[in-house]
Amino acid sequence: MNNAIKYKKINYLLWLFLLLFNFSFSFSVFSQITSIEWLSLKYDKTYLRSGPSKQNKVLWTYKKKGLPIKVIRKKGDWYEVEMPERITGWISSTQISFKRRVLVISDELIDIRRKEQKTSKVIAKVGKNVVGELIGCQKTICKIDYYKIEGFVEKEFLWGVD
Repeated sequence: MNNAIKYKKINYLLWLFLLLFNFSFSFSVFSQITSIEWLSLKYDKTYLRSGPSKQNKVLWTYKKKGLPIKVIRKKGDWYEVEMPERITGWISSTQISFKRRVLVISDELIDIRRKEQKTSKVIAKVGKNVVGELIGCQKTICKIDYYKIEGFVEKEFLWGVD
C-alpha cells in the first residue's frame, strides 16, 4: 500500500513538472516558430516546375540556398509553393529544408537593432535579397541571425513571416 502511494506521488509530481515546463515555454517572447507554412530551399540550385513531377516543365531555376518559400499545398513528395516574387510552382521535397529563413525585400538598407525597440542601437544594416535565419517574431518585429549577427528587424521588410 505504501508503494502505491509513493508511485501516485511520483506520477503526480512528474505531470506537474511537465505542465509547468510546457507553460513556461508557451510564454516565451520570441518562441520558435514551428509552422510548416514557411520552408526554405536546401540547395544552391533548385527547379520550380509547372507540376508535381520531374516530367513537368521547369519554370525557374533558383540559385539561392536558404531562400524562404511559402507552402500552398503538398501532393506526394512535391510541394506547391509561392516564391518571393509571388510566382507559384512545384518543388520536390528532396530540395526543401525545414529551416526557417527570411529574405529582405526592402529596396533600401534596413537596420538591424540590438533590441526590439525602434530606438535601440543599430548594430548593422542589411540590403535587399539577403537571407537570414529566423529566430522568432512578435507582432511587428522579428529576431534574425544574419551570418552570426543577431538582431531585430521590422517584419514589413521581410519575406518568410506572416
